Amino acid sequence: MSTDTLLVGIYELAPGASFEPIDIHPGDEMYYILQGPVVQKSNYGQYVELQTDEGLLIPQETWHQGNNFSNHKVRILFFIAPKAWGEDVPPKIFPAADDTKTFKGRKNSEIPSVAGRSGINPLPTTDDLGRFPVDGAAARIHPTNIYRIGDREKLVTLMGNDSPMLMKFTVSTDFAHMGEMIVPPGGGKGPRCSEPMSHQGDLVLYCMEGPITVNFPDRRDCLILEPEESIFIPAGVSYQLVNFDGHPVRAIFSIAPGL
Repeated sequence: MSTDTLLVGIYELAPGASFEPIDIHPGDEMYYILQGPVVQKSNYGQYVELQTDEGLLIPQETWHQGNNFSNHKVRILFFIAPKAWGEDVPPKIFPAADDTKTFKGRKNSEIPSVAGRSGINPLPTTDDLGRFPVDGAAARIHPTNIYRIGDREKLVTLMGNDSPMLMKFTVSTDFAHMGEMIVPPGGGKGPRCSEPMSHQGDLVLYCMEGPITVNFPDRRDCLILEPEESIFIPAGVSYQLVNFDGHPVRAIFSIAPGL
């Protein structure tokens, strides 16, 4: 999906591969690891190994590169908002290997330190939505960190009271929001339906575990998402997720700019 508010896609790395050159964007980038592990680096000497179902926030204008040290393909769902590229595509200047911090790197002393910076709150609440795992404006101050969000660090909340749906936010900033929607089975009482909802921004849903029925109550219409299928829902459109099966169903959501 590629609109004026967001870009969502999947990239893959073959065993032993990395993407070249090091990448940069004029928007925030978020990862959801579909199949890991992947080692991600920034030019300020941060290296993080991300496992399946973990997330990553790469703030605006942060140089970054993914590396696959495993013997199988890596797959990553990425989401960039508000824009993926600036006027210079590709940029006129890319960092060389010596311009990034590595173990005993020759230019380590010349590159600014980002040691000790972290925005992770170990027990986030719904009040942290819009500034999780870190305040977006603060995260974009140069030089900047990248932020890993493990499964236990996600911002967990419920949507709805009569028929609650589990939501696990990987990232929620002023630019964009990414996470999981999980609809439980009906428990022998028929299909389980989330409460109708809409968003201030555009939404992309990527089905991880399905099938998921997406119902549009205002249109009296619906469609079915199978695993690895996606749907784009424009801002303001009301929808609900329906689970007709005896197991939980799960989708990754990407919303920009507002919830």
